[in-house]
Amino acid sequence: MPLNHNITWANNFPLAAMDAFGRALNTWSMALTSNVPIEITATWGVNLPRLTAICVPNPVENFANAPVTNVWYPSSLADKLANQDAKPNEPDMTVFFSNSAQWYWGNGAPQPNEYDLQSVALHEIGHGLGFVSAFWQVAGWPATGSYGNQALIGLVNQLVQGTGQPLGFNLPNLNNHPTVYGLHIQDLKGDQLTNPGIYGNNSAELGAPLVGSNLFFDLNRYPIYAPNPFVPFTSIDHLNDPGSLMRPSIGPGIRVRNIDAPVLAVLHALGW
Repeated sequence: MPLNHNITWANNFPLAAMDAFGRALNTWSMALTSNVPIEITATWGVNLPRLTAICVPNPVENFANAPVTNVWYPSSLADKLANQDAKPNEPDMTVFFSNSAQWYWGNGAPQPNEYDLQSVALHEIGHGLGFVSAFWQVAGWPATGSYGNQALIGLVNQLVQGTGQPLGFNLPNLNNHPTVYGLHIQDLKGDQLTNPGIYGNNSAELGAPLVGSNLFFDLNRYPIYAPNPFVPFTSIDHLNDPGSLMRPSIGPGIRVRNIDAPVLAVLHALGW
C-alpha cells in the first residue's frame, strides 16, 4: 500500500508551509510502500547554524525480522520490515527548519534568494528514510575514520538542544555499529568500508577513503559525495550527482520536486 504518514506540527508551523511539506510527503507516498504509517514531527523556525534544515531519523537495531543484526535502521524502514511499529509513541523522524532561511512555499518558482520548502522537505525526508551513514572522521596525521561513533550523537544532540525544541525521542549509544546505508558504501575495488578485514573501525585505514575518494553505493553504481575535508551530516550521506534530489545541498532558487531513479534504487536496496 502507499506510504501513509501522520504529521505533528510544532513551533507554530505556518499553514502555507504545511501545504508545501505535505506536497513533498505525497511525492514520497507515491514512491514507496509500507503497511505501517510513518510518524513525522515537523518543527518550524529554529536556530540551525549554517543549515537550512535537518532531519534526524529515529534509529533502531535488532528489531523483529531485522535482515541484519547489530545494524542501525531508520525506524520507518524497521516498521515496514517488521510490519509493526518498532518505536511506538515516538516519531520516526523529526525535521527542523531554520528561522534564518528565506523560504518559498508556493507551487511556482522560488526567487534566486529563496529556498524552495517543498524541495528541501523532500530532500530531508530522504535522510529520514535511510540516507544516513554514521561515518565519522577525526582530522590528523593520519586521520582516523569510524562508524557508529558516539561523537556523532553528541553533535546531533548539541544541534537539537540549540533549536530549543524537543526531538521527540532519545538517540541511543551507537555501539560502533554501522547503519544499513553505511553497509552499502564501497571503494573503487568493491570493498565495503564496513568490512573489518580491510577497513578497521576507528582506524587510519578507514580515515583515508572518507575524504576525496571514489566511493560508491554498491560497486560502480552511484557515486557518493566524499569531500575533503570531511563534513559532518554531509559527507557520505549524499550522492555525488548535481542533478539528484539527494545531492549534497539544494541552493536558493532551485527546485527539485521529483525523486530520481538512483535515489529510489538506493532506498530499495536498503529494504524499501
